[in-house]
Amino acid sequence: MDAVEILWRNDFDWAGLRITATALDRVAARPWRMTEPDYTAALATGDTEPLRGTPAASAWDVGLAAAMTSAGRSVMEERLIGHLLADLEA
Repeated sequence: MDAVEILWRNDFDWAGLRITATALDRVAARPWRMTEPDYTAALATGDTEPLRGTPAASAWDVGLAAAMTSAGRSVMEERLIGHLLADLEA
């Protein structure tokens, strides 16, 4: 049986970073569109909310948590559905 690769995606908020880190650790998932460049592109959509809560780390991309702290904005993954569906179609 071939191994299954799990790609993990979440909101760009502190809870999303924590959940992603847990998934990467527990099920050996690989981040999908969860990098600093992805976050920066998501900010450009303009559909953001204030970033709230206790900051979290993003060990898979240390620049991501830093960019989120700097911008102070969260982006919910529902706002990126077009990009995510395009990835799945490819």
